[in-house]
Amino acid sequence: MRETFRAVMSMYDSYNGTGMQMALFFACLVYLLVQKKEKDKRYLFVGYTLLFFVIVFFPVTAKLIMDCIGGEVYWRMFWLLPTAAVTAYTAVQVLVQAEGKVKRYLLLAVMLLITVLTGTNTYNSTIFARKQNWYKLPQDTVDICDIIERDALENGISHKKLVTVNDLAATVRQYDAGILMPYGNEVMKGNRAETENASQIFRIMSSDTKNWEALLWYMSMEACNYFAYPADEITTDVLVSQGLSKVGGNASYSVFRMEQEKSAYDGQWLITQYGDKDGVQLMFYTLQDNKGHLIVVDGGWVTDADYVRQVVKVLGGHVDAWIITHPHRDHAGAFTEIYKKPGKIKIDKVYAVDMAPPELCLENAPWDETEVYTEWLKLTIPQLTYVHQGDTFTVEGLAFEVFNAYDDYVDELSNDLLNDGSMMFKITAKKESMLFCADVGSNMSDYLLDTYGDALQADYIQMGHHGNGGLKSGFYKSIGARAAFFDAPDWLMNERGKRFTTMKNTYLMAQQGAAVYSFATAPNQIILK
Repeated sequence: MRETFRAVMSMYDSYNGTGMQMALFFACLVYLLVQKKEKDKRYLFVGYTLLFFVIVFFPVTAKLIMDCIGGEVYWRMFWLLPTAAVTAYTAVQVLVQAEGKVKRYLLLAVMLLITVLTGTNTYNSTIFARKQNWYKLPQDTVDICDIIERDALENGISHKKLVTVNDLAATVRQYDAGILMPYGNEVMKGNRAETENASQIFRIMSSDTKNWEALLWYMSMEACNYFAYPADEITTDVLVSQGLSKVGGNASYSVFRMEQEKSAYDGQWLITQYGDKDGVQLMFYTLQDNKGHLIVVDGGWVTDADYVRQVVKVLGGHVDAWIITHPHRDHAGAFTEIYKKPGKIKIDKVYAVDMAPPELCLENAPWDETEVYTEWLKLTIPQLTYVHQGDTFTVEGLAFEVFNAYDDYVDELSNDLLNDGSMMFKITAKKESMLFCADVGSNMSDYLLDTYGDALQADYIQMGHHGNGGLKSGFYKSIGARAAFFDAPDWLMNERGKRFTTMKNTYLMAQQGAAVYSFATAPNQIILK
């Protein structure tokens, strides 16, 4: 009830604004209350207002009304207050009762002055602007639509679907209904788009920093072939290098046509790193191709299960392969919960490591934990395949090569069996590759380098053990990655003490010329070509 009352008070404060409107309203009510004439009007206005406040502010009635109309629109209840009627009626009464024209004109002037001083100019609102054309739409909208129409006619293009900044998205179809949009006002008001691709386009367009590669991927999947963006915020060369052609522009916006069709992404995979911004480390990746295939890597904690389930569902609900690098709780926890009650989620294959028994893991590393590992062992997974060092396999054309998994050699090199026995693997698409180091640590660095050498090299790397206390610097230097993924929150990325090595490894990868991704900017995405 206390929360309900606080919510109502917050809505009232928003309605009250500067307070002058309600102060004037209450002053008028007091005047009506003390005056002797027209008691019926006094009872009507004052009585109604008192009854309104009792109903609206009393937590029980407020909760009942919120349950009926929704808590998000409860603030509209204040529209029922007769503020305009009471103020106007009182003003008329005061003028009528004044003696003499001079006094009445003086009172009228004072009333108008009070109205001006206590009110705000409606046209100061951002929803109003001077008209720029006969359509009363932003001129940029008109120019962009005209450029698209002209280009489409010249090139025989009948399908026109535009992505542009959210400020203009709401007005494009007002001017030209023939230009489609991936989302409209309902998405900008907080509702979900009809497709996941459209939702991701909106996410990227609403972000301060744009992942152009991912944006064009989603545009292609959503069949968007035109793009308009502020000319002073991006150079033409950047977008042209991503497969766009400039077709026109005005002083404010450049308009591009997307040359790449969906088929241009055949054999390529969109890799997404998800993260927790609340300060928890975990590992959760999805890999998607343009045909709807989905691969999941780990998933995070038991408490992340609902989130992972939601992500998988919006991506189609069909997992072609789920990779579990090792049964630590920040890697396999979500999977163990989801697999117990998969619902409509379908999982074709599960790949994991045949890890040492929990007892042996704890005997070697008493500080470790095996709660999720124990739950993992209770699961019956018919589609499970245990992988071993040197194994190779493919999932929908994506090649996997396993460099590390628990075996006797791990026992000889390390006591940290769960981490150092986790699955290190490389995925290779048409031209590019990414190395996933899971939680493999420094004990294994020299051995893996000596065993595999240049075969470990990759375009992208997921840093060992979240980038903290993982593999040696020599190992990371040998990979030659141009981007490094740290599965770590801000506090771990920026910790300057001697306990963690995340910041040291961040500097190391940056010095190697690699882009650094962490949970601070998640979801982070690259396209594996």
